[in-house]
Amino acid sequence: MVDNVLAILRMGEELADLAAVQFDGVTDPAGIAPATTRIVARAEALLSARPNGGHDVRIACGPGCMTCCIVNVSVLVPEAWTIAAWLRQRLGTGEADRLAERLAAAARAIRWLDDADRIRGAVTCPFLDGRGWCSIHPVRPLMCRALTSIDAAQCRRALESRTSDEDVALECNLFQKYLMEQAYRAVAAALERRGMDSAGRELVGTVARFLNEPRLADEFLAGRLITLPES
Repeated sequence: MVDNVLAILRMGEELADLAAVQFDGVTDPAGIAPATTRIVARAEALLSARPNGGHDVRIACGPGCMTCCIVNVSVLVPEAWTIAAWLRQRLGTGEADRLAERLAAAARAIRWLDDADRIRGAVTCPFLDGRGWCSIHPVRPLMCRALTSIDAAQCRRALESRTSDEDVALECNLFQKYLMEQAYRAVAAALERRGMDSAGRELVGTVARFLNEPRLADEFLAGRLITLPES
């Protein structure tokens, strides 16, 4: 356990150094997604380099498993911009605009819901497709990458316990969880160092905002606070 903690701390330092270098070099919106992607890719590479890919136990998560896609997700501005840019590359202008409208409506619906409310109301992530698969999986947020489960049924029980007095712990890959959280903090620290918006925000509304208003990336790089329409 101590070795794992020390390894995660060393990896966190490496990711922090990488994030600082990557965002120091970003001068226009076109550089945001590549910088973000390199940091995430390095975090994934560090995870894969561990014995068994960092998995001390078998991970039950897989395509079509959407049990955890029912909680609120915090995202940093560069992550949201990367998702929006990725979607615009794959969708026509009209389809992207329609998606932005759907996402904005979904964001309004969940704005005041905590995790327990969302679980109780079965309010799933609007990025799930008709099969229940994550439609943005290649560019999913770090906080989504952090969450795993070793048992699908136990995962469901753990989430359902959030709506009651029962306390069921989620059994997950702790190494992966802490590593991806370190990556998240590394990006936030790099943004703060550059004087850019480093706050975490709700995933759906922030992606919708960037789909609707790509120009906000210039404001972000200029150090202005990115707000959601309701805030």
